[in-house]
Amino acid sequence: MSGLAGKVCVVTGAGRGLGRAIALAYAEAGGDVVVAARSRDEIEAVARLAEAKGRRALAQVTDVTRPEQLRALADAAMARFGRIDVWVNNAGGFTAEKGSIAEWLDVTEAGWDAMLRLNLTAQVFGAQAAARAMRAGGRGGAILFLSSIDSLYAAPGGEGIYGACKAAINNIVQTMAIELGQYGIRVNAIAPAVVETPLTAPWLATPEDRRERAKFYPLRRVGQPEDVAGAALYFASDAAAWVSGAVLLVSGGAVMTSDPYRYLLRVNDAR
Repeated sequence: MSGLAGKVCVVTGAGRGLGRAIALAYAEAGGDVVVAARSRDEIEAVARLAEAKGRRALAQVTDVTRPEQLRALADAAMARFGRIDVWVNNAGGFTAEKGSIAEWLDVTEAGWDAMLRLNLTAQVFGAQAAARAMRAGGRGGAILFLSSIDSLYAAPGGEGIYGACKAAINNIVQTMAIELGQYGIRVNAIAPAVVETPLTAPWLATPEDRRERAKFYPLRRVGQPEDVAGAALYFASDAAAWVSGAVLLVSGGAVMTSDPYRYLLRVNDAR
């Protein structure tokens, strides 16, 4: 039930990290893939890898912060393949805008706007473009958002806007699941903890960094892109045919407690 044969899967932010892993997992499972990102070289390399697995692939240069380019991405997928079955809102992260990664007293309007465009506006209008295409096709589909464990607890020290965007996504997923269910469209989200990607590379630069970060998680390691890709494969497949409105933690066992990190650090320091 986990195969994607005959399905067309669009993945944003697919040139590297989680998006790359998800797109290649979909190709491995038999899906044709549309890979989108700003870097043509990166997405064309991913498309070639998907084609090497015997699948059709399209690389579409896309700036997700521009809704018209998200609509163009959906149009390109429909023009090439005639359908969209899966859409993954993966692109997101931090921005270079001053005041976007800051404690609340130092947040700027420009920083706020930049983070929302990348981590919330892009996801909403990507999902809208996907849902319109899926509704027109009459076959339903699956829309998947990448949330974050930061959506579930306070994210002080600079990640406040990011966490707020991801918390909003969790609510949007539930609302969209209700509104789009009548068209057979499922809407879900994955909320990862720290996964080793280019985005998190500064936190995991040395073996010592990895060991310290691993103490945060009961499974005693940071995540790998394939950990998230496995969950993304489930949500895209018919195995999740009756799952919608869900937010799945992929977090190495880290869950909400009154003070999870202090507890885990205390337990590990005592060993």
